Amino acid sequence: MPQSADEFPIPSTYSRIIARMLGLQERDLSRLLEGTGLPSEILLPGEDTYISGTQQLRVLENGRRIQASPEFGLRLGQQLQPSAHGPLGYLALSSPDLMSSLQSLRDYLPVRLPIATFAIDLDGDWLRCTLQIKLAATADVRRFICEGFALIIQSLVESVLGREVNDAFIQFEYSEPAYVDRYDNYLHAPYHFDCAQSAYLLPAELTHSTNSAGDTGAYRLAQELCNTLIAQTPSAARSMSDRVRTLLLSQPQGSVTEEAVARALFVSKRTLVRRLQKENNSYRQIKAQVLSDLAQRYLLESNQTMDSIAALLGYYDAAAFRKAFRSRNGMAPGEYRSRFRTTSGAFE
Repeated sequence: MPQSADEFPIPSTYSRIIARMLGLQERDLSRLLEGTGLPSEILLPGEDTYISGTQQLRVLENGRRIQASPEFGLRLGQQLQPSAHGPLGYLALSSPDLMSSLQSLRDYLPVRLPIATFAIDLDGDWLRCTLQIKLAATADVRRFICEGFALIIQSLVESVLGREVNDAFIQFEYSEPAYVDRYDNYLHAPYHFDCAQSAYLLPAELTHSTNSAGDTGAYRLAQELCNTLIAQTPSAARSMSDRVRTLLLSQPQGSVTEEAVARALFVSKRTLVRRLQKENNSYRQIKAQVLSDLAQRYLLESNQTMDSIAALLGYYDAAAFRKAFRSRNGMAPGEYRSRFRTTSGAFE
């Protein structure tokens, strides 16, 4: 169930991007902020304050009215290049390969855009990035967010691969809009409407493509900064899924139970289950994703044996680890390491 927009503090940076996109002058800034109660100063450079989700929604509506064009969401999405997301963008751009770049965006999205999250899953020969909008919004605003999401992913993928990506495809949860003829001006891959969820699908074989601009030092530095920023992010901007994931990452794998996680979050197990269900998630799903991500990193970034990795991840033995890894990744961990190790050699 979507949450109230007031629960999502958002950096004013994105409202500033909208103002620039619209070409507003100082005297016009109040039009963009009409009905928000915000002073025009928050749109000036250096004013990196937080505004509420409700205020951000109003800014979006005002921006659409000022532009008087149905492709507002597409234009905005085009502005959201990786560099627009601050440290999160730098982390994604300095990642060693495409998969780690997408994982960076997923893991640290609460630092910048807490109104949405996305999951990364293998779906046969495809890697699926599925969007979930966490706040209650009008159909128009949801469409803007979905369009922006597709363009954010497209921009990041193309930055890493160094080319236009037309071998992917895009799914939108809404019906074909009246201005569909303009989509080709923004999106490079085929797209479909009336889908169950909004998602960006990439050929799985591309996900471990080396990032030619990857930089080990910059990646580590940006990762440390993002960790600091996410700890400082107002608590309302962090979903229950975010909190569970953070707890699991901070503890030795296999050392905590769902009951222990619930106690650490000061809720009952039943409440934890209910809140995760509202986010279309579960403790089991989050734990499986955490273990999968850590397994991939250990395989690519270290020389540890399968027995050692299995122990680090809390598996009973290496056989159990191999079975779980194959089930989630479609190949044995040894095959994964041999196929993709060269893309992350800088981290050994």
